[in-house]
Amino acid sequence: MKVILPFIAALTLVASAQGALAGVVISDNFAGTPVLNWPGDTVFKSIPQPGNVNGLPSIDLVGNVNTYGITTLGGNAVDLDGSTGSGNNPAGELQSVTSLGLGTYVVQFDLSGNQRTSVPQQTVVSIGTESITLGPLAENAPWTLYSFTFTGASGQVAFTDLGPSNQQGNLLANVTVSAVPEASTWAMMILGFLGVGFMAYRRKNKAAFRFA
Repeated sequence: MKVILPFIAALTLVASAQGALAGVVISDNFAGTPVLNWPGDTVFKSIPQPGNVNGLPSIDLVGNVNTYGITTLGGNAVDLDGSTGSGNNPAGELQSVTSLGLGTYVVQFDLSGNQRTSVPQQTVVSIGTESITLGPLAENAPWTLYSFTFTGASGQVAFTDLGPSNQQGNLLANVTVSAVPEASTWAMMILGFLGVGFMAYRRKNKAAFRFA
């Protein structure tokens, strides 16, 4: 049993390190004053093209129970089909300011369908060239928490409404992107912690032998 204890301690250290390694690299709850044609903030920016006919940002920032009859999750949300005209495809795009390096990432966010009796639209979630398409989400599709893992991905995180635009798109809130340690990183950590445990065990045995 005494031989096993250092190794159990090492594995415990590995488990406790997981949270630190799988760190949040992007997080945005879209705080601020709701406004049409929202340009973005320090985390995400609105892309004028695609989905624009007048050079303005292609998404809107909306508040909880605002004049458009939209209900968020208590804070702000992004209308991915902004006030930039009708018939454009894609309708709007939100893109991260930060470009992620090659790795594995978990993207979490809340998404609902349009809440103003509009046609269902699709939303594309992407990191660089890797993408996942959701929908079409039905009118008033409830707020749902989504979580997707992108492996071997790099580039900017983007949310794109495929339209065609009618200024009533799917709604996005509470975006979090976390980096996941690669398998090789975990292997090196496990070996390192096991080595520490083994050395501690050897030192303890040597000390006991000298005492005897």
